[in-house]
Amino acid sequence: MFQRHLHRHDDVDLVMSALGDDPQCLPVLIALGAALRRDVASALREVIATGAWQSDFRVRSAAVNWREEPRFQVFLDHGLEKRRNRGPKYEHLDAALLTFPETRAALYRVSEAECPQHCRTETGTFAEDRHADDYHEALFGWYAAIQHAHACVVRAARWFATAQPSDSRRPETFTDWMSGTRRRHSSGSAREATPPGQSALREIILMMHAWSPHTFEAIDVAFQRAEGEDASHAWGGSFEPAGRPEAQAAAEALASVLTPQERQHVRDVIDAIEADDEDRDMDLAKDSTLACTSDRHRTYGAESGGREDCATARGRVYEEASQPWSEGVDHAAEAARLARFLLGPHSDRIRTALAAARAAVARDTTETTPQVWHDNAQLLREAREAAGLDLHDAAGHLGIKSATLERFEQAAGKLPGRPVSLGYLQLLILTCTQAGRNAPACIPQAVSEPVISLPTTL
Repeated sequence: MFQRHLHRHDDVDLVMSALGDDPQCLPVLIALGAALRRDVASALREVIATGAWQSDFRVRSAAVNWREEPRFQVFLDHGLEKRRNRGPKYEHLDAALLTFPETRAALYRVSEAECPQHCRTETGTFAEDRHADDYHEALFGWYAAIQHAHACVVRAARWFATAQPSDSRRPETFTDWMSGTRRRHSSGSAREATPPGQSALREIILMMHAWSPHTFEAIDVAFQRAEGEDASHAWGGSFEPAGRPEAQAAAEALASVLTPQERQHVRDVIDAIEADDEDRDMDLAKDSTLACTSDRHRTYGAESGGREDCATARGRVYEEASQPWSEGVDHAAEAARLARFLLGPHSDRIRTALAAARAAVARDTTETTPQVWHDNAQLLREAREAAGLDLHDAAGHLGIKSATLERFEQAAGKLPGRPVSLGYLQLLILTCTQAGRNAPACIPQAVSEPVISLPTTL
């Protein structure tokens, strides 16, 4: 019933308007909201993993205008509103990601630690633009869905309170209704009802919480009053008024139809939601063994080794960005440069830079490069490894096989060809520059000068 592309604001409103006061509005909204929330988390994870956000027009324009590195925050801000009723806010996005720790960790890494989180794999065939479009459509669909959460709960509670027990649509308990659990009949007698689905109940509570920051407090007060306690709201004049009436109405409606056991169940769900905090995100972000969060790396037959390499590379970037501050060292910039080489999928940019640099080298200098490589093979290999460029990636940038590169680096067999030798030496210069390391002194200045002077940002 719910198509993946049912994300637009108008489509969600159309579905809910068509249901009107139908008691099915609540389970339908829960299913729709859960699908949209998953899509928000998945699409945002892909936007970060593939680096698709760097292709956004606003990101590129801001980088050029301020002469700085592309900033993820520019992309994120574009889809979020400061005003409540004009579009999704940070609070709405945060609530959507509450139960998706991998997405939150990736978001923390790319936003707070300011280090790119690209996959190491090629992304051209996977339509990077689609990830950004999917994210924005899902985000606005989620924003549209959560606006209906409190009203749907109120309508469903009203129907549940007035429906006859003989109505086949009426479940045993209201939490069964919230979680989409139905009572089934066989030979005129009711079978034992399935326990309420924890995840479905959590979804509607998350949707209510996303739309109104007062939801949890309103539920707590309403439940205490239903149990005969004297409770009052602590809302002050300085609190944001938006969402307060909806939260209070929904909380009171819930309190009127829930049993004491159900009220405790709802409290447990809320406690579990509130237990999620950023400390776990930070721990995950620092974990270099966290598998690549890209769904492509999971779905398209990627081997575990590739995922682990990607995780290790991301961990190195985070460690670089997390180093204590020291004068004259911009760790965020160093991490960004390292990330673009370790994680960046844009090998075409590297090839273009090498081609431009190669064209500026005199022919007689080019003829000496095979011997330079052969005579300093071990030193150059150590420089490549220290700069973080692995054998497979280097061979890919040079257009040769990994086994061939390994043989040349051992100074075994015949000398490498002149174009390959020049490309290898200039690739090392480029790698060392991006990683902030000193290039090997054995590489002639006539070879390294064209690379260092390139204005290309990789």
